[in-house]
Amino acid sequence: MVYSDFNELKISKLGLGMMRLPQTPEKKIDFEDSTKMIDMAIKGGINYFDTAYRYHDGESEVFVGEILSKYPRESYYLADKLPAWICKTRQEAEDIFAEQLKRCKTDYFDFYLLHSVDEESWPLIESFELVDYIKGLKEQELVRHLGLSVHCGPELLEMIFANHSDVFEFVQIQLNYFDWDYINAKELYNIARKYNKPVIVMEPLRGGTLANLPSERASKVLKEASEKSNMSPCSDASYGLRYLRQLEGVMIILSGMSTVQQLEDNIGIMDAQDLTETELTAVSEAAQILREDILVPCTGCNYCYECPSKINIPAIFKQYNESAIKSFTYIWDSLEDLYNKLGPNATSCIKCGNCEANCPQKIKITEVLQEVHQRFSEEIAKGKK
Repeated sequence: MVYSDFNELKISKLGLGMMRLPQTPEKKIDFEDSTKMIDMAIKGGINYFDTAYRYHDGESEVFVGEILSKYPRESYYLADKLPAWICKTRQEAEDIFAEQLKRCKTDYFDFYLLHSVDEESWPLIESFELVDYIKGLKEQELVRHLGLSVHCGPELLEMIFANHSDVFEFVQIQLNYFDWDYINAKELYNIARKYNKPVIVMEPLRGGTLANLPSERASKVLKEASEKSNMSPCSDASYGLRYLRQLEGVMIILSGMSTVQQLEDNIGIMDAQDLTETELTAVSEAAQILREDILVPCTGCNYCYECPSKINIPAIFKQYNESAIKSFTYIWDSLEDLYNKLGPNATSCIKCGNCEANCPQKIKITEVLQEVHQRFSEEIAKGKK
């Protein structure tokens, strides 16, 4: 196992996220299989475990408390998060923290983060003075290190570090080779580097998308790069994790593994050699191919707004793209609800052609709408089985 140095701590570069633990048919945590994963993780050198108040409907923290408590407390690092977005008062935040300690059967958290910080939740954090609150937790030694997990734009993260760099010691961001140029991952990473804040990576494999590439062309590019580098065939997941491992400032790559096999594979990957220049070039090429193969090239310009059937075409394409790169799998939301909330869809299309006549990207919108609707229908049906 590779380790990172942080404030005289040695932390495993691979962390185990408790958001996608093995489940029973009833969608509850499978304690037997999940316990095997924890035991294997510790045996394999992992010492960083990440949970949150809402993971597995609150059951994740309870599981953590049950299983990790059998190990010496100083042998692992436990991270938890404060979900400001569900708090209506400062007192609710304080009550949640007390409950988290109880659930996790611990006297303190090694790492504590403000959870899912974005432009909507930050005003709540400020109004409840939660930055001062968590500073107080650290002063009371109930928390050892403070950070934040963000889903925000670069402007907000820049503002937070400019004003609170003395409080937040690290930042957790969504980072992978697909999102590097697709969303603002590169900008967020660069801000972290600017303020010399270690980065904890979430979604390193984009919810599994980069572990099994949904594009034969992209997968072929990576396979050929392995051959040119005289490497044995490397898995798609290997490319994703090794790409992140080489980035300066990445302290932990947090993976929410769901099977013992995934855990075993990922532990092995962390000991593999760095990507060669040929492989690094291939990763960038594969990311571009993925965007071409699985995404609708809609820019959201809304030139197609005059749809007589009132179909919100840009919104449908945006939701499709986001769903496609998540492999149509959502932890918190229902795919059916997300799609239905968009209103009229391809079933209402009268094929008048107005949209296509105005589309700067020359998308065959009437055809693509049908294809998108078919895919959503298939994935929704799968989820009901």
